[in-house]
Amino acid sequence: MNSTTIALVTAVALLSAVVWFDRRVLADLAGTSDRQLRYFDRNTWALIIVLSFPIGPFLYLTYGKGNGPRF
Repeated sequence: MNSTTIALVTAVALLSAVVWFDRRVLADLAGTSDRQLRYFDRNTWALIIVLSFPIGPFLYLTYGKGNGPRF
């Protein structure tokens, strides 16, 4: 294997991991009730998750989902 092939395989593997993680977090968002969402509504959280990877999914899991009051 040459370095181009290794770089391509690495890029595909990383992109696959990103897509898998985003998909899992979005599935969790879809299964979360509106009462459990904090700070934003479902559509806003979906945009944050998709557009600001890798920070967006972690923000959702840390601050968006919980049993506390919704602001």
